[in-house]
Amino acid sequence: MTNQPTEIAIVGGGMVGGALALGLAQQGFTVMVIEHAAPAPFVADSQPDVRISAISAASVALLKGLGVWEAVQGMRSHPYRRLETWEWENAHVVFDAAELKLPLLGYMVENNVLQQALWQALEAHPGVTLRVPASLAALQRRHDGYALELADGECITPKLVIG
Repeated sequence: MTNQPTEIAIVGGGMVGGALALGLAQQGFTVMVIEHAAPAPFVADSQPDVRISAISAASVALLKGLGVWEAVQGMRSHPYRRLETWEWENAHVVFDAAELKLPLLGYMVENNVLQQALWQALEAHPGVTLRVPASLAALQRRHDGYALELADGECITPKLVIG
């Protein structure tokens, strides 16, 4: 069993875990992301995935701050100016950029595009270690942090675990 030092371990490298890991690494923390599989590579001429997220202006600002928004736009994103949600007859909400005097509300982005843009940035960051494929086998609280054992026997002793 080996012991790999890291300050923060994040179990799950999807959109949220990936963004958090990148932000923490950019603040100077050493971060390990434990993920069962890397995201599939983006293929430009593939059919758009049905799993999408409506990214608001605040989320775009976050992704720009992380340095990944340009990569997202280089893959596939579509601006939206109007968004309606409803449930049954009485619960109906409309968001309209024109009413708010905005050029747009945000962007529709495939989840896999967001994951791929974040993953590329994580791979390039020197403060990030990606453990893929990997899964958590055991977690134990210690006086100075945590002890994580991965399924392959590797032991990680971060101060903080997020997952």
